[in-house]
Order: sequence, then structure tokens, then C-alpha cells
Amino acid sequence: MKIAIDRLRIAAFALIAIGILLGIFNVVRSGALAIAAGTGIIVITKYLRSNRHRKIELILPIGMAILLFVVALTLPHAK
Repeated sequence: MKIAIDRLRIAAFALIAIGILLGIFNVVRSGALAIAAGTGIIVITKYLRSNRHRKIELILPIGMAILLFVVALTLPHAK
């Protein structure tokens, strides 16, 4: 399971890097969606690997990723 979580984290970092590159090249909506998805994956994998499971460590970052996702969807004239 540890190997699968490590691979998920690598994929999430790649997704965030792709999102940043998309944002640089003026594809803002897709970039923000990729960053939000990558951030959500990283938060969930960190939560699964930690020994202490406090709810706020999961809820707050996931909430921020969800809000970024919603803002990206509601952008009026994004490419």
C-alpha cells in the first residue's frame, strides 16, 4: 500500500506541475482544475500515511481544494 500511495503522490505532483504550466500558457481553467485535483490527492495521501488522524488536517485542505475547483468552474471567460 505504501508503494501505491507514493505513486499517487508522484502523479499528484506531476498534475500540479501540469496545472502550473497550463496557467502560465493562459489555460487558466484547466490549470486550476489540475492544481485542485493534485492538491486533493496529496492531502488524502498525507492523511492516510499519518499516525494521528485529526479531522481538521483533512477537512481544511480538502475544503480549500474544493473551493479552488468551484472557482475554476465559475470563471466567466477562462480559456
